[in-house]
Amino acid sequence: MNKKMVNDWIMPAREALIACGIAGDGKIDSAFRSQISSFGAAVVMGSLKAAVAFFAADGNADVPRSQLIKAIYYVIKRTKQEPKQVFDYVCAKDNRETKEKFINASIALKLAMNFFDLGKGDDKKQNGED
Repeated sequence: MNKKMVNDWIMPAREALIACGIAGDGKIDSAFRSQISSFGAAVVMGSLKAAVAFFAADGNADVPRSQLIKAIYYVIKRTKQEPKQVFDYVCAKDNRETKEKFINASIALKLAMNFFDLGKGDDKKQNGED
């Protein structure tokens, strides 16, 4: 982890959360925080390619975790890209530098989530109406 890079990327990460549809009306579903934490763990414990491939597909996740892949790429490159293209980018540039950038961007995103209210995105669940 590069602390300076993470620090420099916190504001772009905040922008990415909004631009990629993760934050809306000043709120973020708290499940996104769990997902971004598990992304970092997947990269550290496994491989960047495997983590990006897994997160590029939403599967049965509580939140559309593919948006996190878009947001990570946005932090790094300052442009939106679809998860498939991000995966292609990672496959083409699979090296230590790319891995460090993705880890730093994921940390910056997790920190930037503190700018928003981390409640449940679904108002019915907040009111106990399942």
